Amino acid sequence: MRTPRRTPQEVALIIMGIFAVVAVILYWAAWFLAPSAVQSRPPTAPDYAVYVAFEQSFPLADSWLALAALIGVIGLLRRRTWGFLFMLLAGSASIFLGLMDLLYDLEHSMFVPLTQEAVVELVIVVLLLLLGPIVVSLAWSQRRRYLDPDRSA
Repeated sequence: MRTPRRTPQEVALIIMGIFAVVAVILYWAAWFLAPSAVQSRPPTAPDYAVYVAFEQSFPLADSWLALAALIGVIGLLRRRTWGFLFMLLAGSASIFLGLMDLLYDLEHSMFVPLTQEAVVELVIVVLLLLLGPIVVSLAWSQRRRYLDPDRSA
């Protein structure tokens, strides 16, 4: 049986999966090692304790996103159908986390004023809500290639 050639969409999935893993690791490293680089609220803000408590409830969920993306990338590199499943899971986790973050940010006026830190938060939310649906769509559309290699996506 001939192994199908990777499509540009599949390569994009692999790149986005690697990006997700690296981004999660870098974000949490920055959070704990250089918090001023990523925190949207300064320690002097009246709601700082609530903000930190909210943000520190995310490492486990973010770890799931990174793990699902990593397993998805491994599966895609090994040309296994479960790679698409885990990319779907990672994409869904991205959407969920983006929506949780967005709702908190809007309810707590995190983007007002639009400071450098607020822009970092906005970029994170936009990436989660943009890339999540793209990953889901690409993974779903490409999955059939491994089920029936003679069929084009």
